[in-house]
Amino acid sequence: MERFEALFQRVLQFSLQKTPEEMLNEYLRICMELSGAQGGSILAEEGPTLQFLFSDVESLIGVKIPWDSIAGSAARHSRVIYSYAPTDKRHFNGIDTRVAKQTRYLLSLPIVSIHQSSAAARNLKSAGVLQLLFDENILPELDVSTQASEFSIDAFKEQPCYGRQLKEVFWILPNIAFGMEVMRLRQTSYQVIHELKNKLIGSQSWLVCLKEDLEAKTPDLFADSTLKEDYDLAANTAREGAELAKGYLQFSKLYTPKFRAAKINDVLRESAAGIQVFADHHGGGGTVRIETELDESIPPAQMDPEQLKMAFFNLGKNAAEALIEHKIAGATVRITSVKTERACEVIIADNGPGMPPQIADNLFLPFQTKKEGGTGLGLTITKKILDIHGALIRCQTGDRGTTFVVEF
Repeated sequence: MERFEALFQRVLQFSLQKTPEEMLNEYLRICMELSGAQGGSILAEEGPTLQFLFSDVESLIGVKIPWDSIAGSAARHSRVIYSYAPTDKRHFNGIDTRVAKQTRYLLSLPIVSIHQSSAAARNLKSAGVLQLLFDENILPELDVSTQASEFSIDAFKEQPCYGRQLKEVFWILPNIAFGMEVMRLRQTSYQVIHELKNKLIGSQSWLVCLKEDLEAKTPDLFADSTLKEDYDLAANTAREGAELAKGYLQFSKLYTPKFRAAKINDVLRESAAGIQVFADHHGGGGTVRIETELDESIPPAQMDPEQLKMAFFNLGKNAAEALIEHKIAGATVRITSVKTERACEVIIADNGPGMPPQIADNLFLPFQTKKEGGTGLGLTITKKILDIHGALIRCQTGDRGTTFVVEF
């Protein structure tokens, strides 16, 4: 207990005085000390992949690993997994090749997201995974020589090993989840404000110059109500941009979802209708078909319908834009819902040409758009909304189309 008190003082000190990155690095070191691990890493979703954010091996930071790996299974299903890596087929041995060392015993602990709308959601969403590596079997009561042991978080806390040596590690996990969220929000907010500031300063300055030039040439020009209305619309756009900056900061720092009982299919129908209107307006009627195939057995659930409509509209709008741009014959966006054991899946698929790797690898990062006039924030905001709903999103793209799968 004395050792833990000293470590807890370090947690408190870093929480108050250090950057999120320094704080998370320290938390990783503390968890390794508490568990006696010989190695450790923190992994999380970055865009459409799972990758190392922090590690005691510096060369691993930024390395991407597949979702069907041990860490991916722990993150997707919020499961504690203890395994002997050489016999677990899910072990991604590309890491072993990189560090020139064979991973042996591996403990993967899901880092539960701080965004939880209900008790049921706690088992649906992980912010990431803490992986601890051991040279020897530290949990001898679990025979993992041929098969990994997997537990829900609550079930693992009933195991003798939890109270014996891992309880203190679990006490640190919420701090890690909070630190990861602060880190992401700080990075995104800075980029958003910086980019919006430059664009707004430019637009407002040019609007003033434009008005002065026009009035100098034609003093009575703005007596024309139509021209005055056009100018006011442009000025209002700049003003609304400033409001967008303020609103996004509120969204990233203190977004409080308005959860209520609603049906996901109702959300999808409204989203599909909006996407169809958008496609007809930009491509012409009949250019893109928006089709739905909805599983009516999906029961109501707690959600923020308005925010989810925004998220699904962004996904469908991007698909429709790509189909229109590439003049795809028989262009179709299909929206499907399927009931699952956990809750449901929403699938949004198109039959377009797919995305180039440089776009696919950075889907949910801000300012990655290649569209003229785009902000590059649509999918970043979509990802944030889904995070708050405890949902996971993954993407598959190829020359026959792009598919987004959202798991609730």
